[in-house]
Amino acid sequence: MKLMWLTDIHLDEVDEKRRHEFYSRLRNEDCDAVVVTGDISDARRLPGHLKELAQTFQTRPVYFVLGNHDFYGSSFADVDRAVSAVCEEQTNLRHLGHGEIIPLAGGSALVGHRGWADARAGWGSRTVIPNPDHKKIEDLCGLPEQDVFDKLAELGKESANYFRSILPYALQCYRHVWVATHVPPFTWAAFYKSKPCGRTHQPHYVNVSAGCAIRGISKSFPKSRLSVLCGHTHSAADVNASDRLG
Repeated sequence: MKLMWLTDIHLDEVDEKRRHEFYSRLRNEDCDAVVVTGDISDARRLPGHLKELAQTFQTRPVYFVLGNHDFYGSSFADVDRAVSAVCEEQTNLRHLGHGEIIPLAGGSALVGHRGWADARAGWGSRTVIPNPDHKKIEDLCGLPEQDVFDKLAELGKESANYFRSILPYALQCYRHVWVATHVPPFTWAAFYKSKPCGRTHQPHYVNVSAGCAIRGISKSFPKSRLSVLCGHTHSAADVNASDRLG
């Protein structure tokens, strides 16, 4: 089975001509299913762009999680409602993070959750690096600074709890589990401008809560393999973390 992986495609930042050129390239790729790990568009254009992706791949399933940019200009609840409506209309779209374990070929499976940078890495709430999320997502706008960081911690714990609820069963049943999420769950997998993230950027580029959950669970299943697909940093990285998870 061939999976195509897309991340941080930011379809809102290109015009219609370039977007459809991109779709033409995707349509001709040899794959059985697609995984998209967030930052697909902005909130206003996300439903339309998800529909375009679904139609591009026709009957092939498109599994996706959302990234922080997908909520720009709206709220978590409103975006989730809009995405749910599109998924009901486009039956090959699957929004991960609702308890599903997707069987793949060869004894493997896919799970996913959006995750979030939880401001626990690096300098944490003491970082001096601003984050545009705090001004562009309604749930974070206007909150006192400490309340923003409390919300980020809550979002990180939400993803960690999700993985704790689903990963043990997936790893018990499948030899290889793929995890789709947006924000890297480990500091050593977080890069900024193609270099390892420094401590000032790490609070906005790492989901420590999810990483702790994944690390703890993986130790209980030494015979199973776990691979994480993530985005967010706009930098390519291929990290073998098995020695760090032991």
